[in-house]
Amino acid sequence: MSFDFLHALMPIKVVIDPDTCVDCGICYNDECPEVFQAGDGSTTLKEEFQTNGPYEGEVPDELESCVKKAAESCPTEAIHVE
Repeated sequence: MSFDFLHALMPIKVVIDPDTCVDCGICYNDECPEVFQAGDGSTTLKEEFQTNGPYEGEVPDELESCVKKAAESCPTEAIHVE
């Protein structure tokens, strides 16, 4: 199997730093409403993507560009994509 094939099957890890996030809404209103939602003071991941609480999770690879765009647009750099 090639690396590209394996990469396509691996979920994308997403982490939100709640201490840095200001819940401005760019990620869930403009860039990636499929994954992010308004929280209580900081953005959270939608429940279906959460793996370790509301700020850490995994998304399918077809949402990679969406979450990366949200991370790049975050004014406080609170979203990390691995």
